[in-house]
Amino acid sequence: MSILRCERLKQKQDASEDAFSSGKTTLNNLAIASQITFLYYKDLAAAQQFYEGVLGLEKVEDQGWAKIYRVNGTAFVGLVDEAHGSLKTQPENAVMITFVVEDVLDWYQYLREKGVAIRQEYGRSQTLQIKYFFAEDPGGYVLEFEHFLKPELTAVFNLKESN
Repeated sequence: MSILRCERLKQKQDASEDAFSSGKTTLNNLAIASQITFLYYKDLAAAQQFYEGVLGLEKVEDQGWAKIYRVNGTAFVGLVDEAHGSLKTQPENAVMITFVVEDVLDWYQYLREKGVAIRQEYGRSQTLQIKYFFAEDPGGYVLEFEHFLKPELTAVFNLKESN
């Protein structure tokens, strides 16, 4: 193997290690820096009011018919007006957004007070070792609010350890 080829391989390996250590997902030096889940709406204004006014998410990009909100770090949710977007809304959405939170019960009580539709009441699963509930956004998308109870997952999902 030539010295030049060895040097290129070493550079790729170093770049992959740097990306990995920074939390980025890599495959053969192809990095994923962040993530956006786009949801499509007939009434974009209602969705925008919900994600900003009720959930309190920070809008980081406004493209008119598409809005992008930071969930946390490099995870984002995008709201799209179906009249302009690539996809159309469906009668029943097969997408669920899960927000991993510290205080599931506080979120549950807050969203009930705001009049948000609750799809599944607050509970605790011994099998999955989670606390959770399901709500519904203005477009019918299911939102799960969840807290992992397994100590090995609390660190993965940036949670404080709890019981």
